[in-house]
Amino acid sequence: MRGLVLFAGILAALGIALPYPYVGVLLWSWFTLQQPHQDAYGFVQTAHLNLVIAIVTLGAWLLSRERKAPPGGAIFWLFVIFLAWMTFNSFYAVNPGWSWPYWHQTWKTFLLGSVIATMASSRVRLYALIWIAVISLFYYGVKGGIFTILTGGNFHVFGPPSTIIGDNNQLAVALLMVLPLANYLRSQVADKRIKHILLLGMILTVIAIVGTYSRGAMIGMGALMAITLLRARNRILYISTIAVAALLIANFMPAHFFDRMNTISTASQDASFQERLYSWKVAFLYASDHFPFGAGFYGPQLGVVYQHYFPDRQPYAAHSIYFQVLGEHGFIGLGIYLMIIVAAVVRCTSIIRMTRGVPHYEWVHDLAVAIQSSLFVFCVAGAALSMAYYDLFIIDVAMLLPLRQVALVEKTVRLANQRSATARYGSLQYSSVGNRSGE
Repeated sequence: MRGLVLFAGILAALGIALPYPYVGVLLWSWFTLQQPHQDAYGFVQTAHLNLVIAIVTLGAWLLSRERKAPPGGAIFWLFVIFLAWMTFNSFYAVNPGWSWPYWHQTWKTFLLGSVIATMASSRVRLYALIWIAVISLFYYGVKGGIFTILTGGNFHVFGPPSTIIGDNNQLAVALLMVLPLANYLRSQVADKRIKHILLLGMILTVIAIVGTYSRGAMIGMGALMAITLLRARNRILYISTIAVAALLIANFMPAHFFDRMNTISTASQDASFQERLYSWKVAFLYASDHFPFGAGFYGPQLGVVYQHYFPDRQPYAAHSIYFQVLGEHGFIGLGIYLMIIVAAVVRCTSIIRMTRGVPHYEWVHDLAVAIQSSLFVFCVAGAALSMAYYDLFIIDVAMLLPLRQVALVEKTVRLANQRSATARYGSLQYSSVGNRSGE
């Protein structure tokens, strides 16, 4: 039954997307981030619905009067160059038959980012996209938070199976990334009921993050709290809230949760951390030995690669976005990837400085801050996880491309309205003077 309802809903949305292609972009983003078919039954679990959504959306977009050229700038061209290099590198993968399916998944994510960068051309469209991201991930955050409370925190929270956020650690990072976006929406809406709903969702999502038992997420949460503290208007209230939350967690979570968290301080003796070190060495050594190429998508974790360097060890995933890209696409791929991150941070900083203290640009300023915080968490927590091409990361970066342009368009319209109002006022003044002269 759930499968039929989902399928009917998708068909209805695609019908709306034909005359309004951006609806298709929102549907595409929702399906990518939430993976709703994983909670359904029947044919929708295996049907290529995401591909159908993408094809219909692209077709409607190409046939519409929507803008076709994406905003210019370094970020977009770095996207193109990175995708081109990953494609070229895949021909030299250690096992192309293994890597090409992952390439197929990745290029669609970059395509979605490019379409978002082109079509998210207004404040309303950006808002709608952020709402989609928040609702999609809060579905797992709220559900996971309730599950943690009901089970007394004795079980791990996991994401949807067979997805990039199916693992507890990767789900935790995704939930951390969406928190700044949810807080941004909370600051923008006027309805207090929606504010309270968003706040409740954020609280439950934080509980879900704790319930994942992810050590990397705890480090990421600490980084997010630190950067939020630097920007908080009422720091005393913020610190008090954090202290109360920490006290509640300390009294609620079971002992084995703290046993796991304590291993952060003894990482050098932790078996999992040692496996990461071996994986990082494999990535570095392969990229060095086969410069300028890498082993291809998820190639370094293949036995033929991993055990070439460490014959007595079982293959282990990279568990780092940086070493993942290095091992898969070589030093050139890692260089381009880091340039994308740096360019995104620079764009955020530029927008924040340009709009700081300007009332009309407050929404732009706050959105740039939220995206910057989301990217910061990804870069910190992602240092211990293999999710370099995660969809929300691409969407965050893609939103930066039109954001400044939208702000500049609003400024142009506002100045034109001001000039028009001034001209009308001057005309009225002249008319009034003329009438008095006639008298």
